[in-house]
Amino acid sequence: MPMSLYHSEYFTANDGLRLHYLHWPQPKTKPKANSCCVLLHGFTNDAHIFDRLAESLQQHMPVFSVDARGHGDSAWDPQMQYTHDQLQDDLAIFLNTIQCQHFHLIGHSLGARVAMLLLQQQPQLKRRCQSFTIIDTGPEVSAIGVNKVRQDAENTPTEFANLQAFHQYLSNIYLLAEPNELQRLAQFGLKTINHVLRPKTDPAFAKALWKPDSHKGNSEDLSYPLNDQLWQALGQIDCPSLILRGQASAILSRKTALKMLDIMPNAELETISRAGHALMVDNPSEFIQAVEDFIFK
Repeated sequence: MPMSLYHSEYFTANDGLRLHYLHWPQPKTKPKANSCCVLLHGFTNDAHIFDRLAESLQQHMPVFSVDARGHGDSAWDPQMQYTHDQLQDDLAIFLNTIQCQHFHLIGHSLGARVAMLLLQQQPQLKRRCQSFTIIDTGPEVSAIGVNKVRQDAENTPTEFANLQAFHQYLSNIYLLAEPNELQRLAQFGLKTINHVLRPKTDPAFAKALWKPDSHKGNSEDLSYPLNDQLWQALGQIDCPSLILRGQASAILSRKTALKMLDIMPNAELETISRAGHALMVDNPSEFIQAVEDFIFK
C-alpha cells in the first residue's frame, strides 16, 4: 500500500509547550466513522513509528499519532518536566482537543504506561475509550530490558555525520527490524540544530527517567517506578483490551503478561512472532493484523 497523506499539526500543553502530532484523516470515499485511533509511541521513538499501522487503520477511521514532549517534532521542555504525570496531562489535553467523541488507544512501552494512568485518573476520558491496546510493556519490566534501554539511551551519540551513520547506529539497536521500517526510523529520527544532525529525543528525557545513582537493573532504577499504581490502574480498566507481547521481548516477561491478563477485567493476550520489544518494526504485518483483528472483530 503506498504511503497515504497525513497532516502535521500542533497543540499547546498546559505549560505552553508546543506539541506535535500526525493526523491521517479518513478517506472521503468512506462512510464517516464515529470514532478514531490514537497512537502513543515509546521512549526515544516518535509518531512515525506507527506510519504503517496508521495507513492501514485510516481505511476505517481517522488516526492520530502523538509526539510526546521531548520527542519527534514536539518541543523540548526547558524545565525538563518529563514525568508520567506531565505526559498524562499532555495526553488528556490532546484527547480533549481533537474532534473525536470516542477513541481507541494504542500505546507502546512508555506511551502505554501513560495511557494506563490516564484511564485510571480521568473518568470522563475513560468513558470515551472504546478499546486499549498495550504493546509490550506492563507495570513491571524485566531487568535485562531496563539495562538495555538505559545503556542505549545513555550511549546515544549527540550528533551524526549523515543519515547513513544514523541508520547504521539504529541497526545495532533494532536487531530484528525489517529493512523498510529501519529506514523509516532513520528518515524521521534526526533534526538539524546549529547545522548539526542530532537525534530528535531530548537527552534530558533519559536523565529524567532514571535515578542517577541506581543501577539495580529493574524497575527501581526508574525515577517513577509506579509499579503499584499501574497494577491498580490495570484492574480498573474495563474497556476491551489487548496485550501484545513480542516473542523475544526483553521488556515484558510472559509471567508479567499473564498476571496482567488475570487482573484486567476484559483483556486478551497475543504474542507476535519474530519480534522483540519494537513489534511494529520487527514484524509489522503480524502486528497490524493483530491490532485490526482486535479493534474490528
